[in-house]
Amino acid sequence: MTRTPRSKTSLTTHLLRRFGLIELSSQPSPAYRGALLGLAGSLVGTLAMGQYWTKIAPLVQPPQAGADKQKPQPDQSVISPLGQQHQNGESPTAALGRFAYELIAHKTPSRDARASLSEAVHWGMGAGSGALYGALTAQRGANPLSGSLFGAALWIAVDETLVPFLGLQDGPASSDVRGHLNRLGAHLSYGAALGLSIWALGKVLPD
Repeated sequence: MTRTPRSKTSLTTHLLRRFGLIELSSQPSPAYRGALLGLAGSLVGTLAMGQYWTKIAPLVQPPQAGADKQKPQPDQSVISPLGQQHQNGESPTAALGRFAYELIAHKTPSRDARASLSEAVHWGMGAGSGALYGALTAQRGANPLSGSLFGAALWIAVDETLVPFLGLQDGPASSDVRGHLNRLGAHLSYGAALGLSIWALGKVLPD
């Protein structure tokens, strides 16, 4: 008995279904839907992080008197093999925004442009992280606890390791314990709000 070979289209469809890239129905895959929910939830998460820096961070680490008038100093605790890549007193998001602007426009951005670029990078990183978390938790579902754990993982992997290793932020030894706690608290706020938002959206929006 001769067996009819599968067509190229049906074989491709079978492989996509096998690896969970498409479902048997016409509905989007859970990971795709989770990523979209994560993008939406990242707006709330990023806002929560901003509120932490505004309302809670000054309580954990009160600003020093006259600190805003002091000239930013070079990083004395560089751990990057590339050296200090950010300017004195420049945040990682501002440094990334400046790099992108200089690469495209071939000139240094103005102060106002730097602030806008930093904000754009900040929201873009929040959106990308939210989409990643949404895709990773699509099967089991998102919640504030797993979101907080995700935020803590971002703090360790990105804020405490990758960013200073690339020279985009002062080395870890440049901040005291309260500085590290504030950055952890900001990421926990982001993750908890992100997880809660995706959980709520998943309850309201149809599959």
